[in-house]
Amino acid sequence: MSRPATQHKRAAYPSYKPSGVAWLGDVPEHWEVISVKRRYEIQLGKMLQNKPYSDLDVSVQYIKALHVLWGKVDTSDLPEMWASPTDLKQFNIKSGDLLVCEGGEAGRAGIVDSAPDPCIIQNALHRVRGNGADVRFLQYALKTVGSRGWFDALCNKATIAHFTREKLAELRMPTPTLSEQRAIAAFLDRETARIDTLIEKKRRQIELLQEKRSALISHAVTKGLDPN
Repeated sequence: MSRPATQHKRAAYPSYKPSGVAWLGDVPEHWEVISVKRRYEIQLGKMLQNKPYSDLDVSVQYIKALHVLWGKVDTSDLPEMWASPTDLKQFNIKSGDLLVCEGGEAGRAGIVDSAPDPCIIQNALHRVRGNGADVRFLQYALKTVGSRGWFDALCNKATIAHFTREKLAELRMPTPTLSEQRAIAAFLDRETARIDTLIEKKRRQIELLQEKRSALISHAVTKGLDPN
């Protein structure tokens, strides 16, 4: 299926095909559309443990859903729970891991930049590691699923939203070659950072205008108008 030039002046691929996925639409002809479990390893976190169960248990910092923001993970002020040596191996977190929220804003995902060692995740989070795939690309794909409103349908948000391991594992995603995934992720890292900088500048301009407006009103009602 041929397609004209895409928006934002980015050249189209030579041909496209139906993805068979409602939220996705057509994809480049050579891309696969496969379940997440085919290219990624998923680990649900540990249930909160408030006391030691053996002499080998240790108190360890952990990450919960509250710490995961779109695109990043805040590890600056983490709580602690008890964990066994086995837990430390099974639920460990390292730089570059993708964390995906199981509840709350289900599907929200961020990548760990740095974390204490040791550090684990609570069971409201999935840890995702690539197996011949780039977690940065998956993060942006999940953001697209969320922005198009499909997590609500996937997670039965009419009740309590839960993005279970099974739902994440079976979620079908566009899957370019690994080199394409890396190129797309690098492009999006660069361009979204540039846009975020522009947004922050505009936000500061708005704050300054609001301050000027307040000062103008305050001066007029307390000092009157300049007679000239």
